[in-house]
Amino acid sequence: MDKEQAKTRIRQAYPELTIETMEILGKGFDSEAFLINQSYVFKFPRHARAARNLYKEVVVLKEINDKLPLKVPEICFIGKAEKPNQLDFVGQEKIKGVPLDAKILTTLTEEQKDEIAKELAAFFKTLHEIELSVSLEGLEVDKKTKAAYEYEVIQQAAYPLLKKSVQQEIDEVYKRILQQNFNEKKCLIHNDFGASNVYYDQKTNTICGLIDFGDIAIYDRDMEFICLLFDYEEGFSQAFVHKMLGYYGIEISNLQNKLDFIEFYNQLENVYLGKEFEIEELFAESIAEIQNGLKGYEENILVDDKTIYYM
Repeated sequence: MDKEQAKTRIRQAYPELTIETMEILGKGFDSEAFLINQSYVFKFPRHARAARNLYKEVVVLKEINDKLPLKVPEICFIGKAEKPNQLDFVGQEKIKGVPLDAKILTTLTEEQKDEIAKELAAFFKTLHEIELSVSLEGLEVDKKTKAAYEYEVIQQAAYPLLKKSVQQEIDEVYKRILQQNFNEKKCLIHNDFGASNVYYDQKTNTICGLIDFGDIAIYDRDMEFICLLFDYEEGFSQAFVHKMLGYYGIEISNLQNKLDFIEFYNQLENVYLGKEFEIEELFAESIAEIQNGLKGYEENILVDDKTIYYM
């Protein structure tokens, strides 16, 4: 979508909005984003699932906006779609500040980092305790349903390319996942948390707010933090992550089993993601990686069944 196409769709829904300036912010797998008049971020979904996720994001943000200790985007414009529970676009207020990247973090004192860690921990404590007054289809994620869908995609897309022995290993992984009784408490989670989603004012050394709630879900709380414990997470150092989790009240050791299983399961998840999101390079690389069998299969499945830690 180019600028003119975006302008046309906005003007059709909001003819009273004068568009003085327009910048392309970026294009992802799910949406394209534009900055309007330096004040509003407009997101346009690229497919039906993204349109449904955008609808969920808007409904949830409207409800939680005034219940959190840190600012989240206010919904200002809504482009209604023809199909129910979908949106054509959304316009949110632009959160002030800049992403809290690694470069900024290195300039802060330990006291300033400590304060940020406390604020973020308090934000997530509050978010995770919110009980929504509305019920939205697809917002609550069931682990077995999620795993069964991933399994189906992998069977259809990858099995013709894999040896029978590898197929049997994959079958055994999902057989055990689907037999598990997952009983952890679910809560509302941001589900895409990272340093780039935290906006910071360098003049006042304060957090301006958090953005990107497009993946918001009701799911296992630990999903909120586990990705931060991977070394490739940009922005937050592990020392900062540990500090934040400490203020939240989570023992790192309690997340370790899930973290370890995720590292094993990633080789299957990447096959699924490559196919589901049509990332041909990722799909091809992931197939090549498991051609001779799943790495860690014996210790994660046969010797000790760790599928209870599936995320």
